[in-house]
Amino acid sequence: MLLAGVCGPATGQVTRAQTPVTVRGQVFVPSGGPLQIQIRLLLNEEGGLRPPEYFFTDSNGRFQISGLTQSAGYTLTIESDGKNWATTIENFYVMGTRPFVTIRLRPLEKQPGPKEPSVTVAELSQSIPRAARKEFEAAMDLALQGEHDRARGKLERAVALYPDFVAARNELAVELMRVRRLPEAEAHLRHALEVDAAAPRPLLNLGLCLYRQERFADALPFLERGAQLDPANANAHLLYGITLVMTGDDARAEPVLRKAYEQGGKRYAKALLYLSRLYARRRDYPRAAEALEIYLSDVPDAPDAKALGATLAKLREAVKQ
Repeated sequence: MLLAGVCGPATGQVTRAQTPVTVRGQVFVPSGGPLQIQIRLLLNEEGGLRPPEYFFTDSNGRFQISGLTQSAGYTLTIESDGKNWATTIENFYVMGTRPFVTIRLRPLEKQPGPKEPSVTVAELSQSIPRAARKEFEAAMDLALQGEHDRARGKLERAVALYPDFVAARNELAVELMRVRRLPEAEAHLRHALEVDAAAPRPLLNLGLCLYRQERFADALPFLERGAQLDPANANAHLLYGITLVMTGDDARAEPVLRKAYEQGGKRYAKALLYLSRLYARRRDYPRAAEALEIYLSDVPDAPDAKALGATLAKLREAVKQ
């Protein structure tokens, strides 16, 4: 049997102080110079307790995120622009009173192929009214400025003008998840998928929405389909793999978690915690110890590193027996 530090679910592993912390940071281009345009960052909290949120840099790549939790782990994702940098993921832990995060964008490793369309298959065959598009575009501008309440209002109007507006339904759901209005977000995402069942973002967001509600079995088919449609998305595979573990499907979880780690490396070291858990559940203590050892090597400043170190020592003892 493995200790709670590895075996326990994502919730409740670490008791965290509730002091709000403001994190500042700056994004740099692959060559090392400061970014000189505004871009969007996606924030995810480790463990999945906080809904994902979008934040934006200023025109020099600087950003500020308030309301974070001391000692908590977070991930910032910057999507590739398809020309100058690759999708970049930065893991960090909130430590101290004035934490600062530096992000250097990853260079593109090869010439990009055709850019993925920003609209869904269903939208390509639709004629979305100009008024609805105008509300949607205004909402995106407001979100860029951090005015999320006003952005949500614009998205609601876009949906009212054109109920089958998939992108607007998806973005509205993201905004609703941001303020923990999960049932409403779920309804919008389900409607979006009724219009376009193969839209990856609504699929993954619905899976995430159900995961936040601890409806793990309900989340599985959406996360699975979303990961299939976006096979290069390490975050999708991580969430899908964790959900498989949470539902006790270790056999299917193992290759999915391995893929998440292979794709994202130490940025997705969380996959190793769950691999260690499922190996220990099988009493495969050598592999459980190996997975946990690599995790601690990748994330040496994890807030629960001391407890996990003790767990690792016990796993090593179990290997000897």
